[in-house]
Amino acid sequence: IFAQVVVAAPARATVMWLSVLLLRWCLYAVSTDWAAAVDASKYRTCEQGSFCRRYRKYVSKISGGSEFLHALDEKSVTVSSNVVSAKLLFVNDPTSSPLDLQLKWFKTLDRQHCGIIRFRINEGSPLHERFELQEGDVVMKEADLTPDEVKLEHPSPDEVRILSSSAGDCSIKMRQRPFELEFSAGGRLLQRFNSRHLLNFERYRRKGSSESHGRGLIDATDVDSSDLWSESFGGHHDSKPRGPAAVAIDVSFESAPEIFGLAQHASGINLGENGFDEPYRFYNLDVFEYALDVPTAIYGAVPLATAVHRWSQGSSSAATTASGFFFVNPSEGFVKVDGPRKPGWFSTATPESESTKTWWLFESGVMDMWLFAGPTPHAVLQQYHTVTGLPRLPPLCTLGKHQSRWNYVDIADSVGVNKKFDQHDIPYDVLWLDIEHTDGKKYFTWHPTHFDKPDVLLDALAKDRRKLVTIIDPHIKKEGGYAVYEKLRDNDLLTKTKNNDQFEGWCWPGTSTYADFCNPNMREKWATFFLPENYPHSRPDLYTWNDMNEPSVFNGPEVSMPRDNLHKCHKGSYEVEHRDVHNVYGFYHHMATVQGQLKRAPDVRPFVLTRSFFAGSHRHGAVWTGDNMARWDHLARSVPMIVNLCLCGISFSGADVPGFFFDPDPELFRRWHQLGIWYPFYRGHAHLETKRREPWTFGDQVTAMIREQVTARYQLMPTWYTIFAEWAMAAWPILRPTWYHNIDDAEAFKYTDNQFLVGEAILVRAIEKSSMRSAAVYFPQGEWFDYWNHLAAPHSGGTVRSVTLNDGHVPVFVRKGHILFKKMRRRRSTGAMSADPYSIFVFGDQAKGRLYVDDGHSHAYQKGTFLYESFEFDGAFLRERPAASFPNAPGAHGAREMEARQLRIERVVFVGLKRKPTGARLVHGASEDLPGTLVQDDSGARVAHGASEDLQVTSVQDEAGGWMATVKKPMGMIGEMWQLELVY
Repeated sequence: IFAQVVVAAPARATVMWLSVLLLRWCLYAVSTDWAAAVDASKYRTCEQGSFCRRYRKYVSKISGGSEFLHALDEKSVTVSSNVVSAKLLFVNDPTSSPLDLQLKWFKTLDRQHCGIIRFRINEGSPLHERFELQEGDVVMKEADLTPDEVKLEHPSPDEVRILSSSAGDCSIKMRQRPFELEFSAGGRLLQRFNSRHLLNFERYRRKGSSESHGRGLIDATDVDSSDLWSESFGGHHDSKPRGPAAVAIDVSFESAPEIFGLAQHASGINLGENGFDEPYRFYNLDVFEYALDVPTAIYGAVPLATAVHRWSQGSSSAATTASGFFFVNPSEGFVKVDGPRKPGWFSTATPESESTKTWWLFESGVMDMWLFAGPTPHAVLQQYHTVTGLPRLPPLCTLGKHQSRWNYVDIADSVGVNKKFDQHDIPYDVLWLDIEHTDGKKYFTWHPTHFDKPDVLLDALAKDRRKLVTIIDPHIKKEGGYAVYEKLRDNDLLTKTKNNDQFEGWCWPGTSTYADFCNPNMREKWATFFLPENYPHSRPDLYTWNDMNEPSVFNGPEVSMPRDNLHKCHKGSYEVEHRDVHNVYGFYHHMATVQGQLKRAPDVRPFVLTRSFFAGSHRHGAVWTGDNMARWDHLARSVPMIVNLCLCGISFSGADVPGFFFDPDPELFRRWHQLGIWYPFYRGHAHLETKRREPWTFGDQVTAMIREQVTARYQLMPTWYTIFAEWAMAAWPILRPTWYHNIDDAEAFKYTDNQFLVGEAILVRAIEKSSMRSAAVYFPQGEWFDYWNHLAAPHSGGTVRSVTLNDGHVPVFVRKGHILFKKMRRRRSTGAMSADPYSIFVFGDQAKGRLYVDDGHSHAYQKGTFLYESFEFDGAFLRERPAASFPNAPGAHGAREMEARQLRIERVVFVGLKRKPTGARLVHGASEDLPGTLVQDDSGARVAHGASEDLQVTSVQDEAGGWMATVKKPMGMIGEMWQLELVY
């Protein structure tokens, strides 16, 4: 079949497409053993790639003795403001040019504390320029960071110590011979670099030359010199014209039994506890039916790790802290993690050791590393976002339900699906069209018969205040008369082969070219394709889906692009090898598409979903976990995969519900939707050959359950949107591990793969197996109310409880002391909810909460046009006040364009009161120093500031002997200062 595809003539476009699809489908159809569905032989292991294979041998050799290869030239160490520079010598070859070492120090987001250090090692005068990402693309421009001045000390002849001038007690100690570096903060040693002397820097060389010249080891090529200048895999040849260029270093996280991060892998969240003998791989790939619980690469790469350090109980400061490490390199990478519980390859770890030992290896480029001092997981994320930028706040509608399928047949089918959601009274916001909506898989086009009237669909959705998404992949069909192809070809904006010819590969359209998204000029040209004159029917309510952008090349090595292909990137000519930038190809595709939506409608927030991603992709849009399967184990693994993405800054993420491949049974369908409503990104999606699976396709009982669960998602939308805003402006992750807010709770770390927090207040337990009747839930510190039944007795924190399962929902709980905000009316979409009043749910007799409100679609919030309010209940009074400002963001100036009716409060519900209230009173203003104001009530009448009104209260006793009280129609308004008093 594949041979037929390759030799097909261009005139036989339909036959080519059917052959390509048949090839993919045959792989799907013959996969009777689901656990072995992925064809692992298509993808390289560490052993099958020369740079990783030789580094493993290098590690083995160095670890077996006392040899070291690098020394610090102490005389070269200089300091200027926040920059320390030095030279690293090759001890076995004094004649070799030394490496350049640089440490740049920056302050954290509050601009008061130390905690961010950029640690770089590079060649001084390389034979070929080593690729570096353009400043401002993945990491922020250094001019936008706050420098932290440092000073040098020499505590001993063999040591150099660098001290921060800011609060936080951050320091670096460098040992001269052998070179070692230690990073400390708060008086504690957090991370050690090259403590095992595994630093490897393979300098560019001329073919035929030898690095060691018989003097001893210089780098890993002296241990294994095979395949330095060419190698083959899977029938594909890599010419490697510049030879070896790998870089690596070992990093030890001191007193850290747990580390997290390294997205994206389909495995448990605790990296060391997974116990893999193979290293985690970073090489973005289109992996057909990816396997679970393996460290192999899939679609995205975020080389960030967060370590949790546990210190001795006798310490006078915090018993547990966190730190972070971020290695910015977009070439293929491997990270070996040896946790203290499982010694592994080449590791000196023992069961008694409490440190996690790692090594980090990349095929090419420079060593550009960022060290984060923490001391909490949130501080690490704030420091990471200081470096990579804060996330983009998405349109409010994209927090709703998304409905997708490969593919809805035509306009009539798509409009019919939209109508059926209304007929079944199920809210949703966004309809998706896959590749079949195009004219012959030519992106920015519409199928001439099936989708010949897109405005009919767009207008039908707009009438219901819904949106449409179309897919736009990076492969461009090679076809004369196709304007996108011709413009990119004529402007020399396509990726090239090693021989400087236009690269052609195979993907959905058949013969395809691939845009050079690494080139800023290409991204600018791509952005113009979203204008209505280039993309018919393009308008602000048409969003985008970027798929297949690893990039996927069906007839390429590892189903991707040859490593010796050439890009222009930000250089003047095609001189950057694909191996140098592979992991940012999808990142730049995503970036260019966002640019296009902003060019089309500058005042409208863009929405673009991407499959492939890199560090910094959070600034562009959402991510999902790719082509999963309708299987229970894929449901289960979606939890650690999404939570781990959140820990790596990419909180707007989700998994296809209820699995992309195969047909779910009714139980799996139910349970996955019950879990999916708690994903940050909630989309139903399905493979071309699966049965239709819209919410109404499993019978009335399942339809009713889906209706109630989706409604629950929408009712909580004010809380969801607040959590998203706090992610976008304060770097709080949307989903969080159970331990996130109390890393001293060692027990919580045992319950990370099947339960998670939404924000700080909501605890969700996944149902990950068929026919479960009960589930063990670990409750963190505090008391926890049942989200679905407020009259149930609360659960005490610090305990594991067996919870009886309900067929209609997964177990969800709310932490005592928190306030949630809802809109209770069921509407067809978020847009239809905009004027609905708020309901406030107060959990416990002492509680706090925050609410964020803006217009949901424009960029006005960036100038402070939003409300950010704080609510506090002390047992008698519930008060609203302006919340503290977001760090380094404009203060809230209000939501002036919002009508008063959009800010009404229709009820306040108090859960878990100790006493039964007999009445309630609302006082407007509620503070003597407030200026006089008028407040609008339900009827539109204005109420004088300082006026009070008696309100009716209904109370019900709960199972624990406490009370749930409801105050209906208080005349408070969001954004006004008022207090609601309960009378006892």
